[in-house]
This record gives sequence, structure tokens and C-alpha cells, in this order.
Amino acid sequence: MSKSVYNRHGFTLILLSLCLMIIVFMGITLTTVLNGSYVKKVVSSDSNVALIKNYTNQKLGSIVDSYTPFKNLSSTQLSSEQVKGIIDTSVDELYDGDPNLTIGSVVLTTIGDNIKKQAKTDGLNIDSEVDQTVESNRGIMDQIVNNDIGPIDQSLQHIKEIKQFVKASIMVASVIFVLFSLRLWTKVKSKKLFFHHMGTVGICTAILLAIVLVIIYYPIATFITSNVEYNVRDVLYNILNGIFTSYISIVFMVFILSIIDWGSTAKYKYN
Repeated sequence: MSKSVYNRHGFTLILLSLCLMIIVFMGITLTTVLNGSYVKKVVSSDSNVALIKNYTNQKLGSIVDSYTPFKNLSSTQLSSEQVKGIIDTSVDELYDGDPNLTIGSVVLTTIGDNIKKQAKTDGLNIDSEVDQTVESNRGIMDQIVNNDIGPIDQSLQHIKEIKQFVKASIMVASVIFVLFSLRLWTKVKSKKLFFHHMGTVGICTAILLAIVLVIIYYPIATFITSNVEYNVRDVLYNILNGIFTSYISIVFMVFILSIIDWGSTAKYKYN
């Protein structure tokens, strides 16, 4: 039996694994964490909408309620659809890198509009009073929101630059991956052996990605625990876990497909 092909092409396989890991990891990041539309879908899940509704109704809605001539009216409570609209505005502001979040103002205005509609239904005209209340509390509301998700906003200030870096990393890694794949193809001169090697690359990539995910997940979870107020923390945990589920699904898929490819071509690993 001749010398193991792993010994002869070990460096190439390692480099291919690293390149594929970068491509897959950065690719998932670009389509999840750095994609506002995807984040909106995750944040707008039923469980998150319920948590956000409770948060705003308890912490923010009470400010308006204390200034209105009504008590215990549903008009001071946000509906699920209104919460989803606020989520859209919030994600857009965060991903635009706006340092001055207006999410609190949006919440306050929405509640104010609800009160106006309820008042008119009851035959009252208090639009000017509601507008005055909304305006006088705008700063407080924005400060509450900034205290809660300001650290998240700060981490997204340079998201456009991060996207460019991620895209460039994917491009560079892809070029290197293709070049070394061609090099490996010319060296092994066997289709079956080449695909066996690619199976090995896929397995190594999945293992490397799993390690990277573990290394990244816990610092982010700790960051949320240390910097985010309790009510919002549950929402962020749900978002974090939702996004990491996408990573884990891709890693698992890469691992399974690679195992199948590696196993089906295992008899060709020596020549």
C-alpha cells in the first residue's frame, strides 16, 4: 500500500477546510445576522411579539396612561400588528446605523393615536392634549429605549463596513478554494479520490464551524446578560437562538453530506 494521500495532500486539505469554513460562516452571517429582512422575521415571531407587547404595555404604556383622562382602556395597549410595525421601524433604524433611535417616539405616537381614536369613539376631542402629552414624553421614551438597546445599536454602527468586509472575505476565500480544488484535482487524477478528499474537507469544515459557533455564542449571551435590561433580554435570547439555529442547521447539513460523500468513496483513499 502506497503512502497515504492524506500525508501527501494534508496542507491542501487543511487550507480547503479553512476556506470553506470562512465561506459558509460568512455566507450564513451575511444572510442572517447582517440581513435586516431576516432579522425582522426572527424578531416578529409570535413569542417575541408577545414579549415586546408585555414590555411596552407595562413599562412604556403606563407613561401615557397616567396622563390621559381614561383608565384601563385598551387604547393604551399595543396590538400585535402595531408591535410588528414598530419592529420593522426598529430594525431599519438599527441596521441603518442611526445613533439617535426614535423607536420610543414611534411607540409613544402609536399609543397616542390609539387614544385619539378611542376618545373620538367616546365623543371626546382631546387630540391636542394627547399630542402635548406625546411630545412632552418623547425624550423619556427615547431614553428608555436607548438604555435598553443602545449597546446593541452601538455594535451595529458600522454594519455597512462589516458587510463589505464579509463580502470581500467570501470572495477571497472562494477564489483560494477554487484554485486549491483545481490543484488537488490535478494531483490526485481521480474523480472518486477527489470527491473523497472533498468529503474530508466537509467533515473538517463542519467540526471547525461547530467550534467557532461555541466560541462566539457564549460571549454574545454574556454580553446580552450584562448589558441589556431584563424584559428585553428574553427577546434578544430568542433572536440569538433563532439565528444560531440557522447556523447549526447548515453545519449539520454540511457534516451529514460530507460523511455520506466520504463514506461512499472511502475505498479510494489509497492509490
